[in-house]
Amino acid sequence: MSTEPIIHKHSTSYRKQLSYIPFLFPLFLALIFCLILLFVSCGNDNTNITRQQSAVPVITENVIRRDVLRTLLAVGNVQPATSVAIKPQVGGQIVAVPVSSGQDVVKDQVLFQIDPRPYEAAVQEMEANLMRSQVLLKKAEEDQARFSNLIRQDAVSREQYDQIVATAASHNAVVAQYKAALASAKLQLEYATILAPVSGRIGEVLLDEGNVVKANDDRTLLIINTMAPAKIRFAVPERFLPEVITQLALGEIPVTAMPEGFIKTVSSGRLTSIDNTVDTTTGTIKLEATFDNKDLKLWPGQFTRISVDLLTIHDAIVINASAVLEGIIGQYVYTVDSDNVAKTRKIKASFITVMEMMVEEGLEEGERVVVDGHLNLADGLAIVEHRDDSLPAVTDKAGSGYSPKP
Repeated sequence: MSTEPIIHKHSTSYRKQLSYIPFLFPLFLALIFCLILLFVSCGNDNTNITRQQSAVPVITENVIRRDVLRTLLAVGNVQPATSVAIKPQVGGQIVAVPVSSGQDVVKDQVLFQIDPRPYEAAVQEMEANLMRSQVLLKKAEEDQARFSNLIRQDAVSREQYDQIVATAASHNAVVAQYKAALASAKLQLEYATILAPVSGRIGEVLLDEGNVVKANDDRTLLIINTMAPAKIRFAVPERFLPEVITQLALGEIPVTAMPEGFIKTVSSGRLTSIDNTVDTTTGTIKLEATFDNKDLKLWPGQFTRISVDLLTIHDAIVINASAVLEGIIGQYVYTVDSDNVAKTRKIKASFITVMEMMVEEGLEEGERVVVDGHLNLADGLAIVEHRDDSLPAVTDKAGSGYSPKP
């Protein structure tokens, strides 16, 4: 059997299949192109979704420029205007304590009564001695007057007359001595009744009735503190000393105090003194302010936040105090660029109020800084502005709440 017809048939079929390739190739390329477009589109969508999901929600505020009142912030300690430790000046048994711990007293009010009987007896004894001496002095003066007449008549000798004069002078000295002793005895009797030397509030009564004290005893019976007015001592960095001296020369420097525990209570006072020495160990200068303290919100020994108003600074760069962070590099903020990407920026700033800081270096007017949302933020991360009013108020460095500006 011949195979030629069969071979010829298969060759013809193969050539027909090859003839379709030029028509299928464009369709194949179009299919690959569509698949590439679909893949790129899906990749872009996933990238956008990832970027949106990784953006950190924050609250930002713009850096502004305005006139600000230069304010120094410090922590001070409340001191009484007068503090007196009461100690006995005479000895004896305490027979009465007509005051109690924490009581308000006025000047010359009785605090303690020491048994006065020994001192009363001493006064009576001195009075008797003085009376006897005065009688003897009177007799000596009469003798001197009589002998004066006799000496002119040469009835007595000069020696007798001189003796009478000396006796009268001696009795006169004894009278003066007993007068001084009587005054001392009366003073000791007065000391037996211990009076309040100033008005104020007494602390704890440290010795009760029945205790025996000695003269000039080292033990303190109680302490009286004058509550109003009150003084607050605090320290500020020495670099502010020229400003403080200049402002004080122009007039009074207002000082406000916010005692711990009284968030809405602010006491107003004035700067009254500047220490004469800068503390070389801390680089600070001690200041003192006086407050009327009529409401008794300032308590001796209490720590309080102090604000001292100095000169007005014009065209200062001001930011929210919550935007400023502290790190290894010092003070820094997160700025936000036009692409909503956070960037770390080192700055130099100082407080002008409890909620605002003045920037000396590092920022310009109009820049955006992050004031809330720092926890998950890092340099180079994308941010999304979050203005949910349900967020809790941000707490400033002084502890008072405020709501960020929209």
